[in-house]
Amino acid sequence: MNFLTKKSAFAYSALAISFMAIEAHALAIQGLSANQISADTTQIKVAFDGQPVTPVAYQQAGGKQLTLDFNQVSSGGLPRSMPINRGVVNEVTALNNGSMTRLMIDLKEQASYTSTIEGNNLLVNVKQGNQVVVNPSVAPASNQPMTVRVNPLLAPTSSSLATNYEGISAFNYTGNAQGGDVVVSLTNESIPVDVQRQGNKLVIRTTGTTIPRHLLRRIAGNGLVADVNATNQGQNGVITINMTGDFEYQAYQSGSTLNVSVLPPKMLREPTLEEKVYTGEPLSMEFQDVSVRTVLDVLAKFVNDNASGNQGYLNIVANDNVQGNITLRLMNVPWDQALDIILKSKGLGQRKNGNVILIAPASEIAAEEIKELEDARRVDELEPIRQEYIRLNYAKAEDIHELIGRVGSASSTIGSANNHNSLLSPRGNATFDARTNTIIINDTARSINNVRQLIETIDIPVKQVMIEARIVNASDSFSKQLGVKWGFNRTGNKFDIRGMNGLSSSNTESRFGNFAVDLGVTATSGISLGLLNIDNYALGLELSAMQADNKGELISSPKVLTTDKQTAKISSGVEIPYQEAAASGATSVSFKQATLALSATPNITPEGKIGLQLQITNSADSGDRVLGVPILTTDEINTNVVLEDGQTVVLGGVFKNTIGKNQSKVPFLGDLPGVGRLFRNDVRLNNKQELLIFVTPRIVNDGVSRY
Repeated sequence: MNFLTKKSAFAYSALAISFMAIEAHALAIQGLSANQISADTTQIKVAFDGQPVTPVAYQQAGGKQLTLDFNQVSSGGLPRSMPINRGVVNEVTALNNGSMTRLMIDLKEQASYTSTIEGNNLLVNVKQGNQVVVNPSVAPASNQPMTVRVNPLLAPTSSSLATNYEGISAFNYTGNAQGGDVVVSLTNESIPVDVQRQGNKLVIRTTGTTIPRHLLRRIAGNGLVADVNATNQGQNGVITINMTGDFEYQAYQSGSTLNVSVLPPKMLREPTLEEKVYTGEPLSMEFQDVSVRTVLDVLAKFVNDNASGNQGYLNIVANDNVQGNITLRLMNVPWDQALDIILKSKGLGQRKNGNVILIAPASEIAAEEIKELEDARRVDELEPIRQEYIRLNYAKAEDIHELIGRVGSASSTIGSANNHNSLLSPRGNATFDARTNTIIINDTARSINNVRQLIETIDIPVKQVMIEARIVNASDSFSKQLGVKWGFNRTGNKFDIRGMNGLSSSNTESRFGNFAVDLGVTATSGISLGLLNIDNYALGLELSAMQADNKGELISSPKVLTTDKQTAKISSGVEIPYQEAAASGATSVSFKQATLALSATPNITPEGKIGLQLQITNSADSGDRVLGVPILTTDEINTNVVLEDGQTVVLGGVFKNTIGKNQSKVPFLGDLPGVGRLFRNDVRLNNKQELLIFVTPRIVNDGVSRY
């Protein structure tokens, strides 16, 4: 064991010495400049301290980014970001991992490039246009990910890549029908990892490192994830997440742990109550052992570069105690989620004020908030008490008084130190005067203002609903006729109602047989309900025609006005007298009510519809008596319906069926078979009557009410 330890130490020492030797003799970039050499060409000059090397070049982002990789070249004193803003070139970003320097040239649009070497300078000419011209001095290559590292000993060298070491110590998948999470534990946080979407699969690749044999397996998924498959492809480990449909993904690395989440597209899913919804622009960023302040600065720059309007800008103020470095890799993550991940990983918190975010240790922010609450409490304790009289317009003072304190007692005074639900401070109290409908408050100015805001919200006029009912006693023939004639054609800029809306051009009125509702009755009992899409005028014509044809009568047409959510009641009937004897033997006359009663409670919805809670009771004298007390027959219905403003609901099925048989005959002769019909008169009576109730609610707009 000691031998292996010493051998490993020697290997790392040798590796470090080799890197130091490389650094000592490595070519370095001394400077970078850009000039507009023509109307469509920008020249970027990269100055070296020796003969330039041939870079590996490739284009990304649909041709809008040119990347040059210089092997065994240091970035010298180049800053990380260099704004250019000349021609088609936006800026140049320089990255270095100790053994290679990468120059990423951000372009405004697709462009072609050529390059030449002049002395110790590499000249890159970027020209507008999408045809890529390859020169011998720039060798194209496929897009390979580059990991930014601070410690060069963490970078895999060519020898280490050739020996092929294992880069994953464990990986696990958890998920459900809505997606899943893959957690990969790396043997070293510096191992290059590439996450790419390829059609309906997501590929996680560890460059230059393989997956141990015992981790090579396939994990079955369900729902969105079909399966997760871990394999080795040459010297690279590959974890493939196969999907069953469209998906989104987020990936980030914290330390040596890589987290990849797949989920349905945002338009196809609803966030849960526990899930925080992130709305920021997605970004990808990768850092190895970089200052937290630097990462926050990069994040703010990204947000401001993608801001649209003054409201989109982000300003970050970091507390002096925001220190330390962080290693992370974020891929396609909303910037606000990225900020949360960074802060949580370092034990930091945030407070937002407008477009300014203060970053500080979470414990300091919590202590500051507690201090602010304590200061506010002390101010309330010292603030003078005022008295305020608030006269109400529409609400009852007693109801508002109860809302202020939510105190369920008979006392008319609210305010105590134990009443934590009250809008008042511990020193405040409130009472009311029912005669003048006035609330009287004794409290601080802040508490009085809170009460005023509550009253402004609640003390408003309530909308009213006009409920019109038509109670019709119809014969069987008319009820059947009406059952199939519940449609009406009214023209002349009016609606044609046949189960749908239409328009015609004549000014005639007619009844027809293609109707929206059929309540033709065949049963002998029960109550049915339907909706009638005709206006008051059309319904009135139908009922007038009924009375003219002697097919029924309109018993009553009451109207009642009530406020929203208040019950209105309409009743019509008779009182049936009967004698009632007392224990002493004295008699008195009592009454039983045989009435038709309609009770309706409206509820106006925010969409302007009317919900109606209906209760209809129909009681009538059956003609039977028990000890002289009349027996009543009763039909009752309770229902809830939702109607458009002005729509009619119809309740039918309350029947009265009279069946009679009379016979007059000549004695003996009328009983003879056959010829007996000549000497007798048979009368059969079958009279059916149905009670129909039409209810039409309308919202009364008085020009003042607001909902």
